[in-house]
Amino acid sequence: MYYFTKLAVELNEEDESVAPTDSRRRPDQRLMEQGEWDAANKRKNELEDKQRRVRKQKEQEAEKALEAGTLIAPH
Repeated sequence: MYYFTKLAVELNEEDESVAPTDSRRRPDQRLMEQGEWDAANKRKNELEDKQRRVRKQKEQEAEKALEAGTLIAPH
């Protein structure tokens, strides 16, 4: 395996004991490791778009709460 050590080869192996937020659980990374570059890039873009939508929604909700006086603006 390209002269990698055993540790390096096994570093990103799937492991059920890791946190749900661990990068080893990212579906785009899994696809990339399997050599499916196009699918990995598509999945990564989908994930990033979803994150942007969620962030925008939370920002809009915070803005509404600020306008309604139910949220104190950070200093």
